[in-house]
This record gives sequence, structure tokens and C-alpha cells, in this order.
Amino acid sequence: MWRFKHFTQKEPAGLEGRYVDVGNLKIHVRNAIAEGGFSCVYLARDAVHASKQYALKHMICNDEESLDLVMKEINVMKTLKGHPNVVALYAHTILDMGRTKEALLVMEFCEKSLVNVLESRGAAYFEEKQVLSMFRDVCNAVFAMHSQSLPIAHRDLKAENLLLGSDGLWKLCDFGSTSTNHKRFEKPEEMGIEEDNIRKHTTPAYRAP
Repeated sequence: MWRFKHFTQKEPAGLEGRYVDVGNLKIHVRNAIAEGGFSCVYLARDAVHASKQYALKHMICNDEESLDLVMKEINVMKTLKGHPNVVALYAHTILDMGRTKEALLVMEFCEKSLVNVLESRGAAYFEEKQVLSMFRDVCNAVFAMHSQSLPIAHRDLKAENLLLGSDGLWKLCDFGSTSTNHKRFEKPEEMGIEEDNIRKHTTPAYRAP
């Protein structure tokens, strides 16, 4: 999950202010805009075409499991490439830092999440048209995932993972919790393992019964 920061001045940290090469892109990393447990998302600009903005997701992988989650996110975004309701992935790289690996993902920049919009509306209600528009965009993204030859379950659908694009469309993000494992579990030990897996990769308040 990304927790969006307020756009305020603060001391530089992490990758802020640096120029980094990711794939064929050279980008200038600006300020941090969101953060998670072992990840941070930065606003970045194209070093050649300064008018182009990106979101740079920087993830630290301390073990094989966390690296697998990163690769899963990359592969899902590549599979869904071009879908208008999925945050676009432009470039990515995995850096071997010795004891750890670090992933850099250059993605479409979306200034707001649904949480930001909900918090800024105050006591006002959404119009029915707005709610239906959000719901349509989420359903379109989920339908694309479920329509793959091996259906993909997002498993962490929530307001924090729905971003508003510059084109006015809502876009689904954060695909590290996805799964293509759709088997029926009958043995108690299998159920226990799957329950632990679900607890680890989903958010309790948004979890299906």
C-alpha cells in the first residue's frame, strides 16, 4: 500500500535529487510522494524532456520472497500494458546491491489517490455520476485481470490503490499481492497455509469474507 504524502518542503532523503537510469530512460528524481514498508514512490521528470513526469517506485528486497513479489508486480503490469484503467509501467530494473536487491519501476504519474479525493470532499457527497464513473473504471481493470488465460486476482482492492490519472480516468495500481492460484482447498493444513498467505497479502478491512 502507498501512503500519499502532503506536498511540503522537507529535507532530501533516499533518491531525491539524483539522476538515475532505468531501462532506456534517464530521469531526475524529485520529492517523495508516497511510502510503504520497504518502498517509496517519488515524483520524477524525464532528464531529456523535462515536461514528462513519472512516478518512480523504489523497493528494497531483503529476501527472495520480496523479490518474487516485485517480479510479480512487474509481470502483471506488463501483461496489462495499454489498459486505460491500469497504471502504466514504462521501464524497470533490478539492482544487485550485494546483500539486498533494489527495484526501480518508472510508472505513470497520478497526482491523487481515491483516499485524497475522499478526504478533500469534506462533508459533501459524490454525485451518482461520479460514483458510477469510479466503479466503472475499477470494474474495467478487474475484468481485464480476470479475462487473462490464467485469471489474475488482485486481492487488495481498496481506495489507496485507486489513482486518478491526468486523463481523468481512475487507474488500479499495486499488483504485488496478485494471485493466479484458484484451486479449492480441502485439507486443513492446506487451508491453514492459504489463510496465512491471505493475511500476509491482503488488507483486513477490505478482505472478502
